[in-house]
Amino acid sequence: MAITIPAHAEEEQVESTPSRIPLSKLEETIDSYVASYEKYTAAVSVVAIKDGETIVNKAYGLADIENQRKADTSTVFEWASISKLLVYTSVMQLVEQGKLDLETDIKEYLPEGFFKKLKYDESITLMNLMHHNAGWEDQTVAEVYYYSEKETLELGETLRKNEPKQIYKPDSIVAYSNYGVGLAAYIVELQSGQPFYEYVNQHIFKPLNIKDTSIHPTGQDHPDVVRRRNEIEGYTKGLKLIPQNRVYITFYPAGAAIGTAEDLAKFLAALMPVDDSNLLLFTNRDTLNEMLSTSLYYDGTSIPRFAHGFVEMEYWVPTLMHEGNLKGFSSKIVFDPESKFGMVVMTNQSSEEIYYYGLISKIFGSNMYINSVTSERGGYFQSTRRATSRFTNLFSALDITKYTNAELSNLYNVVEHNGVIEKISVTPYIDFLPVSSLKVNLIKISLIPVALSIIFSFSALIGYLIQMLLYKLNKRGNPPIDFDKYHLAINFVGVVLLLNLLIIFMRLPSYPSYSSLRINLMFNLLYVVLAVAYLGLLIYKLWKRSYSKKQKVMYIMSGISAFIFAAFIVGWDLYV
Repeated sequence: MAITIPAHAEEEQVESTPSRIPLSKLEETIDSYVASYEKYTAAVSVVAIKDGETIVNKAYGLADIENQRKADTSTVFEWASISKLLVYTSVMQLVEQGKLDLETDIKEYLPEGFFKKLKYDESITLMNLMHHNAGWEDQTVAEVYYYSEKETLELGETLRKNEPKQIYKPDSIVAYSNYGVGLAAYIVELQSGQPFYEYVNQHIFKPLNIKDTSIHPTGQDHPDVVRRRNEIEGYTKGLKLIPQNRVYITFYPAGAAIGTAEDLAKFLAALMPVDDSNLLLFTNRDTLNEMLSTSLYYDGTSIPRFAHGFVEMEYWVPTLMHEGNLKGFSSKIVFDPESKFGMVVMTNQSSEEIYYYGLISKIFGSNMYINSVTSERGGYFQSTRRATSRFTNLFSALDITKYTNAELSNLYNVVEHNGVIEKISVTPYIDFLPVSSLKVNLIKISLIPVALSIIFSFSALIGYLIQMLLYKLNKRGNPPIDFDKYHLAINFVGVVLLLNLLIIFMRLPSYPSYSSLRINLMFNLLYVVLAVAYLGLLIYKLWKRSYSKKQKVMYIMSGISAFIFAAFIVGWDLYV
């Protein structure tokens, strides 16, 4: 009897990527993809792992465009937030040893009275730190980064000094937190008796033969790695050089690792051991299996969200992944533990998308989340990852996004009850909360008095300059001063205040250090003091002296403008 074999049977036996690209053609596929986007690329390093073996390890483009320095497989990139996986792995190693428990209140592991700004009595666990749902507000970019090694502090001291406010109840909101991950690393330090970077060197890097990577806050334990990191520059998506792209991370375990893509791939391979003889990170495979198992689902669904800090992402196959973005650098790892196939992509471009998303989708297949949204309209939403008690409070409040019903349907998750949307997940790392149209309009309306005060300050100064010019032309000397000097001074300082706020706003995308902005914030506070002084002097002068109606109006208007500016500064925390 003849047996008919389907035409695709042989094809199914060919080893391939999740998107059905034969592994034998993977390198060719990547080469072709990179070539098609060459003019948009600075440098990119790509490593693919299958069954513990490296099947692709290539670097493309220029590490330093200005000096035409080519990238190669020894080029050092920034791991950025992929560094967090070292924290989660360290925690699970100590869990395996019985030194930590994922569900125990972390206050039991920390010095007494460690927290000063907790709002809720609910316990915070290591699981909360892995899920980014302990409830903390975010730090400003100025608090997350610094540029001088001299500013480096011991991890525990840094965490105490930079403790954020707790603004959400634990377990209720996912809001990406570098502080929380840094805290988990500090707990590793306390339980192991070693600085975190030493612990990682001994218990992760050494067993995996990782020699070209450092997680030291400034890289001092690997001078050669630092030297090679200084040979690569960071760029924008448009290939514009980003000055001072070597930054240090305040909570360094959350993003300070620098190293080669090949080293990162060694870590990736250790997460997918072929058999127990390749089990290098844990004593028992059950611990690894637990770490890579779902620990948090999207609210109200059976859709996996986190696996003990690893992000769960559905491409053509279920995968685990983590991303990293730093000043001038983007990195990503994605892997399928089932087929033991994974990839590392590292670039020297900020918020890069061509490889970060495009190449990954080409190899793993596209990902798509479809939600059934019963609400007939979209709405305004605001990220839960924001600083609410710092000078960026204003900019966070203005960062409100409107989503249509169709856009909501394509998000990771939408939580709604009776047609009312309560929460959305725009990314796995961050929830967004709805903002009423009334609040949006109130924010806009609240800016009107500020805008009018700005117009008045400019008008007052221009008016006086015109008056002075007319006096000169008519040879009448200078216009009378008296209280005008105070009135003009407060308006002049108001204009300078506006320029100062613009400087702060324009510097934020460049990751300024907090110390470099301190003088700007001090000026804002100085303005409040001057405004109070002007108002006090104005009341005294109006009580003691007589002025024309026009003068009174101008002086009082200046006082009102000064009060509005001062209230604006204090109300939006523009001085801290």
